Amino acid sequence: MNIGIIILDFLKAKKVIQNVQSILNQNISENITLHISVVDNSCNKKNAEILQSELEVFMKSKTRHTVILDITEKNIGYTKGNNRGVKNLEKLCNTLDYLFVINPDIETKNKNVFQKMITYLENNENVGIIGPRQVHKNGEYAMSVRQFPNLFTQIFRRLWLRYLPFIKQAVEKDEMQKMNKAYIQNVDWLQSSFICIRKKLWNDIGGFNENYFLFMADSEICFDTWKRGYCVQFFPEAEVYADGIRCSGGGFIQLFKSWVLRQHVKDSWKYFVKHLFEGNVRK
Repeated sequence: MNIGIIILDFLKAKKVIQNVQSILNQNISENITLHISVVDNSCNKKNAEILQSELEVFMKSKTRHTVILDITEKNIGYTKGNNRGVKNLEKLCNTLDYLFVINPDIETKNKNVFQKMITYLENNENVGIIGPRQVHKNGEYAMSVRQFPNLFTQIFRRLWLRYLPFIKQAVEKDEMQKMNKAYIQNVDWLQSSFICIRKKLWNDIGGFNENYFLFMADSEICFDTWKRGYCVQFFPEAEVYADGIRCSGGGFIQLFKSWVLRQHVKDSWKYFVKHLFEGNVRK
C-alpha cells in the first residue's frame, strides 16, 4: 500500500523538519510505504536552504519510504501548492491509495496516528475523508470541524453583534463548539490542516479547487465528497497537536490591516456565489 503525504510550507522550515521526522517515526505495517512531498512556498532563500540541508538525510535514506522537496519560484497559494505536491508524488508512484494533507505546525506525537486512520478507511468504504482530533498545547480542542459556511455567520462573527444572544448561538453552532469530540461522527467539513482522503476520490474531484487561493478549498472538497456519496468523518481515535494560531481570525477592523483576512473574505465570497442555490448535500 502506498500513502502520499503533502506538507506545504510557508516560512516554517524547522517545523517541517520536525514534522517529517515524526511521520517517519510512525508505527505502520510493513506493507505500507510512505511518500512525503514537501513543497516550499515561502520564496525565502534562508527557509529553502534550511529545508535543503536538513531534509537531505531523509531524501538520501535507504528505507522504503521516500521524501522529496520542491521549491516554488513564487507563492502559488495553498490550493495550487498542495495540488503540485500531489503531482510530484504521482511522478514517484502511480498507485497511491490515500493522501494525507498536513500543515507544517501539526505534531504527531502519538506513533499510531497514521496506522489508525488508514485501517479505519480500509474497513469503512463509505468514508471518503477523515480528520483526527486536534489538541492545542494548553489541552483545549482545536476548532477543526465546522458546519458548511454561510454568509450570515461569516459576516456577523467579525462584528460586535456576534455577542448578541441569537447571533452568538448561530456562531457557536457554526463552529461546532458544543460538539462531543469523544466519538467518531459525520461532519460537514474538516479543516485541511490534517486530513486523509482516498486517492481515487481526490482524482474524481480533481484535487483542491484552484479558484481559491488560500481558504475554502477544504470546505469545497468536503462538499464534493458528500455530493459523491461518501461521508466526511471526525476521527478522535487519532489525535494530533496544533499550534492554536488561526490565519483567518480577526474582527472587522482587521480587514483593513490584514492581507490574509481579506483573502479569506475574497475566497469565502467565491464559495458563497458558487453554492448559492445548492441545497443540503448530506443524506
